[in-house]
Amino acid sequence: MTLTARQLYFEAVKVGDELPPLVKPPVDRLQIARYAGAAQDWNPLCIDEVHAKNAGFPSALAPGMLSMGFLGELVMDWVRGARLRRFQARFVKIVWPGDVLTVRGRVVDRRFEEGGRYAVDIETWAENHRGELVVRGLASFQLYYSADDETRQRAGQAPLVVTPAEEEARLAKLSRAQPPRPAPVTGRSLAPPRPLAPPPAPQRPAPPAGARPAPAPAAAPRPPAAAPARPGAAPSRPAQPPRPATQAARPPAPAARPAPGARPASATRAPAAAVKAKRPAAPARPAAKRPAAGNAKGPARPHPAKRPARKEKAAGARARAPGRKPGGKKRR
Repeated sequence: MTLTARQLYFEAVKVGDELPPLVKPPVDRLQIARYAGAAQDWNPLCIDEVHAKNAGFPSALAPGMLSMGFLGELVMDWVRGARLRRFQARFVKIVWPGDVLTVRGRVVDRRFEEGGRYAVDIETWAENHRGELVVRGLASFQLYYSADDETRQRAGQAPLVVTPAEEEARLAKLSRAQPPRPAPVTGRSLAPPRPLAPPPAPQRPAPPAGARPAPAPAAAPRPPAAAPARPGAAPSRPAQPPRPATQAARPPAPAARPAPGARPASATRAPAAAVKAKRPAAPARPAAKRPAAGNAKGPARPHPAKRPARKEKAAGARARAPGRKPGGKKRR
């Protein structure tokens, strides 16, 4: 017997193992007709729509053995290479055209039998797309214990006999051979990671003997210290940076063109700078004293009481003048 896929052995099966689910496409009329022709099951309730409606059904129904075949497809694909002993099913609900069936399975029993035979029982069931159970089944298979047992039996030798005690001892030995897994630490806070040390600074090579040491770089000039503020003086405002020029410099105005027929200024008159240079500098005049701000008309006059009488001034002037008679009215 040549196997084209994996081989399942008894030593690898454990009670409670789940089979991968199998989802079938919707059941249609063509599939029902093909099954009826292959199984020679010509039930009129499955192939005659009018007969099924007259019998009280809404439409023709799917054969029960079709859903049971889906169970057999799941288990036979999982136990590839095993020998089928028993397969039974119980139909729970009717499968209608258009139902989507999902088939599942689970290992429920594992037995050591006499004469080196090993068997497993697999429970299977199918549900429709509404989650309703439609069929339930049970399948029993006989397997080889291991690849060594299969080789011995195919060679015509006696099967390999293993007891449950020997199997437990073998599994315990395999578990001890594996390194134990570290138990997770609970109730203990993890310390934060340590910071990495900075890398060491690179060392400069030593200068050769007799070489002059390199001059030290000049230190940057320090800004001048601000003068201490006087007590009671207002705080000085910080200096504002110069504003950038927003307007571009205007180009110089073009020189005025001379009138037609007029001589140029250079030919008729000397430059103003040369004329100023030839003229002698005028002597500086003494600055006149300005009156005080309160009296804009001139020097202050004496008080009227201090002024001499006009008549006394006139008499004194005539007396001082020689050859002049004193004035007066002429008597006739």
